[in-house]
Amino acid sequence: MAQYVMQKLVDEAGLGNFFEIDSAATSSEERGNGVYPPAVRVLSAHGIRNISHRARRMSSTDYRHFDLIMVMDRMNLRNARLMTGGDPEDKVEMLLGDEEIDDPWYTGDFAGVYKQIERGCRALLNETAYFHGFGNTDDNTDLKLFRLYSRLFGSWCRQTCAPRMQEQWTGRNRTLGQCSVTAFAVQDELGGRVLGTALPHGDVHCFNEIDGRIYDLTSMQIENSGQQCHYEKAAEQDREKHFSKKEKYERYLLLKERLEREER
Repeated sequence: MAQYVMQKLVDEAGLGNFFEIDSAATSSEERGNGVYPPAVRVLSAHGIRNISHRARRMSSTDYRHFDLIMVMDRMNLRNARLMTGGDPEDKVEMLLGDEEIDDPWYTGDFAGVYKQIERGCRALLNETAYFHGFGNTDDNTDLKLFRLYSRLFGSWCRQTCAPRMQEQWTGRNRTLGQCSVTAFAVQDELGGRVLGTALPHGDVHCFNEIDGRIYDLTSMQIENSGQQCHYEKAAEQDREKHFSKKEKYERYLLLKERLEREER
């Protein structure tokens, strides 16, 4: 159900070409079976048709291929982490955070589960397809920026995160601690200026100005922290000063290397 709900949402947002969405089980009990008829009826009631999925078991290839693996409950969270050697790349998360999604096989409440799934998928879409400035320019600029954002999404990792934030970094909170290395990587590809503004706790948050417009491809970390970024109070950032810190320069080089890999 979540596969089809998420696909519906990204298609409605015009972002279907930037997502690959699939689903799989952590057991083999239903292997080869189609979607359960009551689930098909609920999906159809929400305009989702052409449902052709057949159950399969998640594989190690899935873990290598996909950026995120969202599970519905703690049992599947435990199983998925066991199946992936402890989830070394922080890819496995529950769709609703700490809240489990009920299994309608037992409750029979497919309509209620649809509501839970839709709520989780809308939040996930916002977290994986949002940055400040997206949607405020012509389509060509939006497309160029979102292509780069898509590559960044697959490139951000715990090792490119600022050291003091690495323990809090997760696959679902990917932009955390990535602002300066990301802003300079964006400048490398799209030009413009790197700007920075002070946050309430004293850190400087970096972002980009391209063709006179502000874009912040790591703005979700600000959203998640509940802080407010004052983009109008910004100063141009000096690349040499930022990269005088060895650890930051090494993180920038790692991000660039991963970006190039994503392009291939």
